[in-house]
Amino acid sequence: MAAMLVAMLSFYGCAQDSEVPTIYKIFELNQPGTLNSKSSGGGIKVKTHDKNEVEVQAFIRKNGKVLSLTDPAVDDVLDDFELKIEKNGSVITANAERKTNFKFWKNMGIYFTITVPREMSCNVSSSGGGLKISGVSGKHNFRSSGGPVYLENTAGTTNAKSSGGRVKATNHNGDIYLSSSGGGVALDEVHGRVHAFSSGGGVKLNNIHGDVDAGSSGGGVSVSGKCGYVKAKSSGGSVHVNISNLSKELYLYSSGGGVDAIIRNGDELGLDLDLSSGRVKIDPRNFSGRSEKDRVKGTMNGGGIPVYMRASGGSINVQFED
Repeated sequence: MAAMLVAMLSFYGCAQDSEVPTIYKIFELNQPGTLNSKSSGGGIKVKTHDKNEVEVQAFIRKNGKVLSLTDPAVDDVLDDFELKIEKNGSVITANAERKTNFKFWKNMGIYFTITVPREMSCNVSSSGGGLKISGVSGKHNFRSSGGPVYLENTAGTTNAKSSGGRVKATNHNGDIYLSSSGGGVALDEVHGRVHAFSSGGGVKLNNIHGDVDAGSSGGGVSVSGKCGYVKAKSSGGSVHVNISNLSKELYLYSSGGGVDAIIRNGDELGLDLDLSSGRVKIDPRNFSGRSEKDRVKGTMNGGGIPVYMRASGGSINVQFED
């Protein structure tokens, strides 16, 4: 029953492109603005266009069908919701909040598709579905307790959190803070600082151009890219790192598996090594210090960049590659 309910909510989370909205409003906006949108009855989709206007489509649903505005059932749904779609200066508001406690057997909800100019800061949250955001540039806060959060081609300082599913971002420019307690976290092609944490799955960060702070208590952690600083911790799996441009610090810790690290051109760097596990495999160059089967502590090439690794659930394997 629980799986069926989750599937139902996910299905109605966001509008399909072929659906006709119940309510459609357009607001002119001749300067970078802010979108405030929240829904407790469905998901929210935000996309962009090259017009100086915001288009808000509200889909009112009952019994699996999107209603037309003239359908008498619209009033039944709105009896349970507070619907607000308005403009105040450069701020656009699109909210659909339940007045009463959620009841599955009513099978009704309201979800949005909102099209905005590319320069648009967004504060978007949903407790009834997921979020899908693409193309926006500004300062953003995204939150879902009813489904996943997906971001693509976004820019600006961004916070995204889900307690109902995974969080995934693709092609982001700017600092980004992601967390999930309902699934994993994944990023691909990010230019900026990354903070990524999950208690519901693993964390996978690919093609990162910036400093990284990542952790998971629900799975492993993997990081690849050009990173001057990496801190990666896992209590639910292994830690894997493949980086170049190391210049500040490398801190890797796993209590649920091993640690594997590839440091590009690392044999040319001055490193302060502190590695400990049941077995440590490394071939340090110009090394001075203590090197044993389960512990390596000392300097390489005269020292400089701190490299700290611990693995209580597996071995440590460090490789230096071009």
